[in-house]
Amino acid sequence: MLQNSIQLTDNKLREILFAGRFGIEIEEHRVQSGSKSLSQHPHPRNLGNRQYQPYFQTDFSESQEELVTGTKHSSKDALMHLHELQTILASELAEDEIIWPLPMPPHLSANDIDYLLNHFERSWYQEYRDVLVKRYGPFKHIMAGIHVNFSPADDLVWWFGSQKEINSYPAAKNELYFQIAQQIASYRWLLTYLFGASPVSENSTDSLPTNFKHRQPVRSWRASNFGFANHNDIEIDYTNFETHMKQIQHYVDTGQFYDKSEFYGPVRLKAPGSLTNMAQRGASYLEFRMFDTNPFTLDGISQDALSFLHLLILDAIIHPQQWSDDDLKSAQSLNHMVALQHPNAPLIPSLATSAKQLIQRLEDIIKLSPAELQEDFFSALTFAKNALADPTKTIGAQLSNFISNDSLETFALKRGQQILSERKSSSNNFVFAPNHLKQTYIQAHKLGFKTLLRKDNCLQISQNDHVWTFTKNTDLTNYVKTKK
Repeated sequence: MLQNSIQLTDNKLREILFAGRFGIEIEEHRVQSGSKSLSQHPHPRNLGNRQYQPYFQTDFSESQEELVTGTKHSSKDALMHLHELQTILASELAEDEIIWPLPMPPHLSANDIDYLLNHFERSWYQEYRDVLVKRYGPFKHIMAGIHVNFSPADDLVWWFGSQKEINSYPAAKNELYFQIAQQIASYRWLLTYLFGASPVSENSTDSLPTNFKHRQPVRSWRASNFGFANHNDIEIDYTNFETHMKQIQHYVDTGQFYDKSEFYGPVRLKAPGSLTNMAQRGASYLEFRMFDTNPFTLDGISQDALSFLHLLILDAIIHPQQWSDDDLKSAQSLNHMVALQHPNAPLIPSLATSAKQLIQRLEDIIKLSPAELQEDFFSALTFAKNALADPTKTIGAQLSNFISNDSLETFALKRGQQILSERKSSSNNFVFAPNHLKQTYIQAHKLGFKTLLRKDNCLQISQNDHVWTFTKNTDLTNYVKTKK
């Protein structure tokens, strides 16, 4: 154990260490089964106003749905809420639509691209989108993926500050958050190895190399430097919090970033307002951006992936590694190398050794974890160990078995239809809501009310300064009029 590792002999410390808040965001495209391309149907009108909808948004294209869960106290609850949102979205799709289950978009014709560029309904986002189109072209931002949000318990931040002799709560929060970000970014190559799932591209994009078809299949185009990443001349690393913030601010100040959100690193510290405000008030949460959509799951990400990430976060807190500046700066190139390996290729020996050492630490963490987390932790670690021993068990390798003529189109259309049918047919898609509130719970999500199912079996919904509580199913149509 490293000198900086913490000892988990205090039961209270163990309790707050394993606590935390989780959220999931997924980007995914509506695709028309007839055209086999991005849908030209509008965003479902029944899913509320995107200017204030907390759960159903769209991203770079009108077909690119973005589902955002509420903040939950476990990754399992966040995944269950994501499933509820996926079920609601499925109920609102046009008859000829499916959700494309892959990170890389379907093949786009010249007409498809023209439609993509010239049909956009969110006027408040138009200026930023125009900048992105000019800077990156039409393809980079229609890659899809998963963002996992996390924040540790407040008591853990206070404990961390006391250990580090940091008197300021925001400063302690930023240092702890950055310690986690630094370590996860440095192990990104392992997440790409295990969960990368974009072995082929259906399009000759303006960011892929000209010989990309000869290099396929790879582990993940999206996770590579050719994928959803800033241009190669943008240099932002994770050496320390102050430098990281200054590097992002520099690109904003010079006009190379529209704003701070144009940083596409694997981990972002998130907070409202400017980077200066974040430094003074502390980050609100961490955003982990490295997961490809997993087509073998019902909702785009597996519990194994979420639990493995949680273990990595815990390891970053308990066993912070001593990363040299060179280690931190080379993390991106290591990830790029792993992303472009053949899906059946093993890790190079040095990375395999590093992974083995990490797995041993994670095994020790599981032994100390609460009973309610152990089963999921053990499943995640078992998957990782099996995939490290046999690369054909990784998600990318499993997916590459379905490639036909350099394409996954046939697989994606069939799998998308299977997922849609399963979401529509299941009778237990809303595990949080009791029957006497389920109808109102679903309607509240569609209309854009924030929802809270209280312990007293009441449903609380809110919008702006308005709060209502319900004890039985109630039609919310009239409540929409009171929104500001």
